[in-house]
Amino acid sequence: MAKRKPKPQQQKFNPFTYLKSGNARRLPLLECLIPENWEKIKKFPVLVARKHVNGNLTFTSVLVDLLCTGAKDVLFFVNESESVYRDIIERYEQTLFMKFNPASYELVHNIVFESIAFAEEFGIAPHEDFRFSELIMEANTDDFPLVDIPLGENGLAYLYLNPGDERADYFERQIAKYGKEGTYKIVRTDFDPIFEDELSEEDDLYENTCFSWDELEWEEFYDEGEFDNLSVDVVYFTLSKLPDFNYQWMKKEKLFQPFLGIKSTEKPVSEYLFSDQEIIEMEEIYGLLEDLEEENVKGRNEIFEIIEQNIQKWPKNRVLWQYKWEYFQRTGKDDKALHTALEMKQKFPDYIFGLTCHAQSLMERSEVDSIPEAMNFHTKIQEFDPKRKKFHLSELMSFYSPWIYYYSKTGQLRSAYFLVNFLIEHGVLIKNAFHPIINEAYMSAATERANLFYEDVKSGRISRDEFLDIMLD
Repeated sequence: MAKRKPKPQQQKFNPFTYLKSGNARRLPLLECLIPENWEKIKKFPVLVARKHVNGNLTFTSVLVDLLCTGAKDVLFFVNESESVYRDIIERYEQTLFMKFNPASYELVHNIVFESIAFAEEFGIAPHEDFRFSELIMEANTDDFPLVDIPLGENGLAYLYLNPGDERADYFERQIAKYGKEGTYKIVRTDFDPIFEDELSEEDDLYENTCFSWDELEWEEFYDEGEFDNLSVDVVYFTLSKLPDFNYQWMKKEKLFQPFLGIKSTEKPVSEYLFSDQEIIEMEEIYGLLEDLEEENVKGRNEIFEIIEQNIQKWPKNRVLWQYKWEYFQRTGKDDKALHTALEMKQKFPDYIFGLTCHAQSLMERSEVDSIPEAMNFHTKIQEFDPKRKKFHLSELMSFYSPWIYYYSKTGQLRSAYFLVNFLIEHGVLIKNAFHPIINEAYMSAATERANLFYEDVKSGRISRDEFLDIMLD
């Protein structure tokens, strides 16, 4: 959340001087907001707002990362109208698919400062502008009431590195220097849906997407009439504005209600226990598969031999079979990957990833109509295992991805759209990205539907005023 520079209210008013004076802390607290599922998603904005006697607000929004980096980015505003504050909340909810609820100041204070303290254990300092946000919050003294905040994951710090993050090199350098071995993990990803690329600019968070457009900008968009070759953000924003794609309404439909009766978790759910030696071997194989395309990695045949040797040693280890499938996928041996997936399903019929590996192999071969059979015709994850009510985030991602692809390819975009938003609601897409094949299928179907809407706009069946009402609703 790159800092938006506060607007001067008077000729001599200096917002930075005002904050440094300590006067902001003397303002009465208006409210504090956090996402309703903050403990699950781990990375999210929190807001603290104070009210002036003139009705304006001084407030801050801190992007908190409970997994490792603490106060990762900030926004702060001084003596701004309340409409600016409400607009930011609305944009958060629309673009991040997070619902914000009021919370006690004590909880928000602990979330922010405990995450910072956790990050400092690994040598990571808060964002440089937090020094201003901090002046809107209460002082973090030793006698401030403590609230237990879940930090890291499974006892470890998880540093998610996105190449688009300007501080990525700093994060990695600090954690390598100050982090003790076995206390952290580094995960490299090209996908980080919470802001990273957008936040590197000294501008408003949503400056480069239509999610930030006001009435004037939508008027300009309409008047320019460039409704062909729509950008990704315009497609998704438009889709969310169509009545048939209102996710909150969709959840009340009989068709979709059965999907809602589950819980998700990041904690291990597998009842299968691995020996210490199995875990060591699995971690080595996982690393080799991740680096398969890099130079100086062990020969591909040698990697396969390691997998086979471990399968012979532990024939009931279903994860090793999944690694075998992964090996064939990554090396372009599609037929062998499909054969391995079928063999895995037969050996481990209660293994969700056996189904999804089969479906993934079929997607690679564009065999769309065969996907329901690959998924054993289970459209809901609880149908696969009726005894369970709680599923790991990776299980949700893996199970519903093939169905999103299938629905996108077979003219059932509403079902695909529902599942995408269902995964977002459960925090699945915070750390995971769809396979490019699925992204392409979903984007293609979404664009086709958006184009139908803009055909009505171009023809005049949807008037200018009606268009603006839809987009600004």
